Amino acid sequence: MDYLFAGSPEPEPLQAAPSAPPPAPPAARPSAPGRGVARQVGDVLVESRLAGMGDADVRSTLARKLCRLLPDLPPGGADTVSTVAVRALEQLARDHIVRVREALATAIKDIACAPPSVVATLARDVERTVAEPVLRCCAALSDEDLLDIVAAAPAGWALSAIARRHSIGAALSDAIAGSGHAEATGILLDNSGAVIAEPTLESLVERSAHHPDWREKLARRPALPRRLALRLADFVDLAVVETLRRRPDFDDATVAEIATTTRRRIDWAEAPDSAESPERRAVRLHRLGKLDETALGDAMSWNEAGFVRAALTLRARVAPEVVDLILDAHDPQAVTALVWRAGLSMRCAMQIQARAAGIHPRAMLNARQGSGFPLSTAEMARHLERYGIGP
Repeated sequence: MDYLFAGSPEPEPLQAAPSAPPPAPPAARPSAPGRGVARQVGDVLVESRLAGMGDADVRSTLARKLCRLLPDLPPGGADTVSTVAVRALEQLARDHIVRVREALATAIKDIACAPPSVVATLARDVERTVAEPVLRCCAALSDEDLLDIVAAAPAGWALSAIARRHSIGAALSDAIAGSGHAEATGILLDNSGAVIAEPTLESLVERSAHHPDWREKLARRPALPRRLALRLADFVDLAVVETLRRRPDFDDATVAEIATTTRRRIDWAEAPDSAESPERRAVRLHRLGKLDETALGDAMSWNEAGFVRAALTLRARVAPEVVDLILDAHDPQAVTALVWRAGLSMRCAMQIQARAAGIHPRAMLNARQGSGFPLSTAEMARHLERYGIGP
């Protein structure tokens, strides 16, 4: 780091005292901005050089001292002092000794005016003890950097650290939720400072079929849309239902509907004819004209895959082996087209993708504008033709 000292500010030399006192100035003039901090930066760099920059402890101390001076430096590296200080910090952020980088990360994580180049380097460090404090706490780390880090599929601890940040925008929340990391997503749901857009919440509600520990967290989310609360009630998780019923932002009608949905789900499992096979039950309901989305939802809440497959066979008028082929292929477009042919909604298609076809959340086909099919009629017909299903 010797090159840093070539341009570092030196302490001003002392001048000999004048033989006579100078005349008083006409008015007091403030000292040049940054003059005091310039002297301090120069002193810190010189002291470190004299102590021996080859010593990791000296470099760690230098990192902490420079961080303490950052708030007093002119912003944006507008002068030589700031440039020298930032260049020193950039070098320290790439130091080959881990404890030096740890010292810098710990000192800089709470400084809002920290140089972006420095925190971006620390946030991408392979060592958890270096990157984690910056990822979790540093306000100077931009959303662009955070999105880039999430897109690079980092270690789980890095995603969890980001999910714990004091404030998280909708785009970053969507990226964390879409990462496929269950623990980080759960932490995000617990974070009241995270803004989670409604489409992302909807996707998480569907995915909670495979992540029961998310459900109560979702039920506690602020401003949870009524329709998503009702969908959560589909899971017949009594702790979740109780959380939903106690929310102060739901009116009596919503609470009553949640209770009704839960009661219906329980009745489905405890029905007198529950001993009949799921397939026979589907046939009976079809003959009664009751094989609708409500019945499918009740069946999926109890993971009755056989009922769902039989229902799709009956409603879509296709052979059972073709339904099995489509669902077992984990093909989101074909599953959506099959549900469309069965005369069911895109909401139902999303549930069947997640619960019956086992499609990975990141591969699922989502609704257009909240409820519409994302494929045209011609596109869905083409996907069905691949499985031998004609008009």
